[in-house]
Amino acid sequence: MHWIPTVDTKLNIWTIAAVFGAYVALYNTLRGWWRGTLGKRALFIRNYRKLAPHVRHEYVKELFGEPAWQYRQSVEQFVSAPEPKGIGIAEQEMTVRTWPLGRMAYLTTWCTGDDEVAMYSLTTRSRIFQPAIRIGTEHVIRLGKSHLSSLPHSEVAGSPLWSVGAQRYSYSEHHYFGGPGGYRTWVVGVSDVGHPATAPVGLGANPEECEDPSQIEDYRALARINSVLIAGGSALRLESILPSAVGPEIGRVILVEPQYGLRARLARLGWKAQCAAARLRDLKSNAE
Repeated sequence: MHWIPTVDTKLNIWTIAAVFGAYVALYNTLRGWWRGTLGKRALFIRNYRKLAPHVRHEYVKELFGEPAWQYRQSVEQFVSAPEPKGIGIAEQEMTVRTWPLGRMAYLTTWCTGDDEVAMYSLTTRSRIFQPAIRIGTEHVIRLGKSHLSSLPHSEVAGSPLWSVGAQRYSYSEHHYFGGPGGYRTWVVGVSDVGHPATAPVGLGANPEECEDPSQIEDYRALARINSVLIAGGSALRLESILPSAVGPEIGRVILVEPQYGLRARLARLGWKAQCAAARLRDLKSNAE
């Protein structure tokens, strides 16, 4: 007679429920840890690509949470005017909100009185945050990596704009593709808040004071795009807020105390080691 082991085939519903609950809890814990640490970059990029002009502010808040900064600013827009001019300019007050995306980037939205997002910008502030962004239908750039010269000059939107002051500097270029671009305007440039930030100091304080326009090409080949602003098909006159609006307002975001992590501690230890080595060299030279 062969020995046959006894197998219990009864299903234990409580055991299955406990295992399933433990699996769900472990999955949520790992997902929360990933999104809060290593997966932050992918989460920010994925949520950013869900944005578009004319979405609601509440929709943006669901993706990125509460903004850290909010203020009002007037923006010029084109309006109908009596003949013979036909077109006039009026001011519209908009709400500007800025989110710090960890220590990687800044997201800024410009909303109308109905809290509709008329335009939004993304500025990288870290070398590890270099998302690919489509400009129109034929061009793709990477923030913090692609040079301004990687995009052709825009013959429709006008000349580039820049400003160099005692503390601030910025540079911006328009790109408009009409119907193929969905009647959107892409503004790429360099913000003093972003990384890397190459100041257009050789071009003069502004376009009116530029003595040698040929230097623009040299700057475009040198500077990397760290900010992009996307505006929908509206009558806004972007020149009234550019070039500084290509990124967030540095006077506000710079006041936040930086968060010092492991990288900052290592850099501080390296600086202390260099200072100690310099003192030892001085003592040795004095002793000789």
